[in-house]
Amino acid sequence: MEQAILVAAREASRAPSELIVEIMMLSARIQAAAVAFEEAIEPHKDFLATRGAALPDMSSGALRSLNAMLGYVQQRVARSDRTATALLGGVAPRRQALLAMQGDKGAREAIARSRIEKASATFLEGARARAAALAEPPPESATLKLPYLAERCGELTALLQMRPLCEAAPASWREAGCGALRGRFDAAEVELRTSVPRAIAAGLATLRAKGMDAALLDAAQARLDAGDVKGAAIAYDAAVRGRRGHEPLEGLTPAARPGRRSSSHW
Repeated sequence: MEQAILVAAREASRAPSELIVEIMMLSARIQAAAVAFEEAIEPHKDFLATRGAALPDMSSGALRSLNAMLGYVQQRVARSDRTATALLGGVAPRRQALLAMQGDKGAREAIARSRIEKASATFLEGARARAAALAEPPPESATLKLPYLAERCGELTALLQMRPLCEAAPASWREAGCGALRGRFDAAEVELRTSVPRAIAAGLATLRAKGMDAALLDAAQARLDAGDVKGAAIAYDAAVRGRRGHEPLEGLTPAARPGRRSSSHW
């Protein structure tokens, strides 16, 4: 099967690869002809200039066309290679599954336990990282000291989307990670539904007082009034960044957050 995939990938790329070579050769010939033309016309440039005649461009259009063709063909080759790589990547776990099926019951159960434990550990690590990120306050603008809230909305929404998974049977392999998150769901919902909208409204009021472009603020307020907290946060963040002018980007990672303070959101 792997050999068949490789043969199919090679066949799919053969004609495009040949076309790439032809395009590059033709491009080289055109450029050489353009150089030869420049050398041939050089003695006549003054004559053409005195009569207002423009030097003809006999290569740029053709080269642009060839470059467009080259880009398209290269994308086709890359797409074929990605498909073949994905198929080859899918063969390996299927081979492992077939080998596992050939083993005895004890071996199959041991493999299943190992994979469940690995998945559980990975989920627990991600849950702890998510909880740690949410325990930090959102980053702030260095000049206005206003928080950026769009990323926070995304983090809170992602956490709340996990709630149904963690309300499933406790025997789930997610249980260890869910245990690190269960105490945070209610607080996250309150923050997303109440605290974040209030922070956006307060920030918009501050920006209005500082003479920020009313159109940007009105757009954020309209989304907030419509209950689109994430959309309002995105528009609000854009307004805060617009107010900063050329202030350097900051506050996108916990380590770089200005005015960082201890917090106990939960």
